[in-house]
Amino acid sequence: MAQSNATQTFTCALTGLSPLTDPVVTPSGYVASRKLLLTKLSENGGVDPFDVAGTRRLDESTLVELATAAGGTAVAVPPRPPQATSLPSLLGMLQREFDAVLLELYDSRKALEETRRELSSALYQNDAAVRVVARVVRERDEARGRLEEFLAGDHGAAANAANAAAQRSEAAASSATSAAPVTEPQKRGREEEAMATEEEPDVPAKKAKTDEDESDLTKIPAAELSAMSSTWKKLSKGRKSIAKLKRSGEETANNEALLAKLAEGANEKKVNLGKSSAKAGVLCMTSLKSNDGTAEYTVTGGHDRTAIVYNVTSGQIVATLGGAGGDVTSVHGMVFDDGSGMMLVVTGSADGFARAYAVPLVGDDEPTPLGEAESNGGAPVNVTVHPSSSGVGDARILVASSDGTVELWKLSAEGLKLSTRLESKGEEEDGGGGSVKLSSGCMHPDGLIYISGTSDGQLIVWDLKTQAVAGTLKGHDGNPIDFIAISENGYHVATSSSNPANSPIHLWDLRKLKLAATIDPGDDVGRVSSLAFDPTATYLAYAGEESIKVCVAKDWDRVVCTLSLPKSVGGKKGKKKSGGESFGGGVVWGGKGLSVKEGEEGEVWLATGCDGQRPVRFWGIE
Repeated sequence: MAQSNATQTFTCALTGLSPLTDPVVTPSGYVASRKLLLTKLSENGGVDPFDVAGTRRLDESTLVELATAAGGTAVAVPPRPPQATSLPSLLGMLQREFDAVLLELYDSRKALEETRRELSSALYQNDAAVRVVARVVRERDEARGRLEEFLAGDHGAAANAANAAAQRSEAAASSATSAAPVTEPQKRGREEEAMATEEEPDVPAKKAKTDEDESDLTKIPAAELSAMSSTWKKLSKGRKSIAKLKRSGEETANNEALLAKLAEGANEKKVNLGKSSAKAGVLCMTSLKSNDGTAEYTVTGGHDRTAIVYNVTSGQIVATLGGAGGDVTSVHGMVFDDGSGMMLVVTGSADGFARAYAVPLVGDDEPTPLGEAESNGGAPVNVTVHPSSSGVGDARILVASSDGTVELWKLSAEGLKLSTRLESKGEEEDGGGGSVKLSSGCMHPDGLIYISGTSDGQLIVWDLKTQAVAGTLKGHDGNPIDFIAISENGYHVATSSSNPANSPIHLWDLRKLKLAATIDPGDDVGRVSSLAFDPTATYLAYAGEESIKVCVAKDWDRVVCTLSLPKSVGGKKGKKKSGGESFGGGVVWGGKGLSVKEGEEGEVWLATGCDGQRPVRFWGIE
């Protein structure tokens, strides 16, 4: 009988393709490709893919191989599919494949978007959880602090005395109920023992702890921290009222018209301060106001190594404070409401010293130097009188130095005494911390947060209550942070860097510890040298080589006022002065302030000083 050359073809039960080059049949009677079936079994753990219940096991040894040709030696050549027998059919097949790929891509994108939404929700929940934990930790620390203050104060002593009295009462009751008679010597012995117990307070141990705390410069003494915390409670209430401040559209328009009027130049004034024989230039400036609000002052420092106290209201120089051995690069002060009529002024100079002066505002008395503090190997980059200070005999001064330290000095009748030294540690790429060089600093309006800027573009947020770093922010592409300003509501921090030219201003959200926005100052401002928020935290003023601009908080790109400066103020635009010298001398706000109530008329002025220029310029003062 002649042998047939017909080729037997099979269709795969898994893929539906035909013919098969390696067909096998399962015990359940299904024909499939051996290669594909083994791959499927390795994926599902050896379960028969054709079993509906998914419980039957299938092994390679149970598969029966099928011959695809007579004698089992011929290999079947897969025929061309019917839809691929002509060019139009091929094009149609390619079109269908392309459409299928597009649909699959659409489904993949849809799944990716859904995954992103789930990830965003998870991150939001994680952030909320972190905030709750941070709040709980803060409340725990506050409770611990109050407990320590309670135990360290008179209440703790009273509690100890009450406990000792209770113990003595129990001992007396126990003695009274004893049946055995007590002889006179025994009675005297017990009385002496009771008196010894009564006269044995915990004062020596407590005193030793106090001495240990005083010698530990990494911690703020309990008395100073208590005064700072009490001030924080008062100031935080005022800050919250500023945060809740709401204005109508008409009030906002009136305030912006008042600011725009400053640019008209009708009330522009120049005042020459400093020694005429010294190098011209104002390097730093701050503004102060008397307690009754009737007098306003500016304090400036510069190349002449002096600080000038100027009465803006009367137009007279109140005091000239000398003694510095280098350029005065930072000034700050406070007018006290203790009835003494005194102003405390603190200066930081390039010779590495911070100096304190008592300036009488009434009478003809001369200012008095109160003491000087030498920084730990660097020059002061910021000096601040802490708001908890109550007088020239009870003041706290923070000094941030270029060597990376933030020091708290106590000013008393004996002079300046170092209380605390906080070492700044930056973040490195390998995760470790290293010493940094500070380039700027600023105190939070509440008085318990201090923010310092570094020479490599980091912001270090110090929590003075715990003497620990609350956060570290990185920006300005690693360039030095030259100036820091914090809004009066405590929400926003503005920072600037003078290198490179036209470097953007960074706005940070202090609540979230992240960058919120940036401001491009533009060529008409140039290199930004100083920043200042207005007292209502509504506007931000930034000064540069060419002009001063005032923008709206949260709508940072909207400028409501531009004040032009002489072309010679900052030297050639874009060119940094040699030796790292500053070219700006600060910008400050003054006046009664912007209107905060309907029908109330605002009154505001701005002032700035510049390196290379002797006069201080005022806008809004007749």
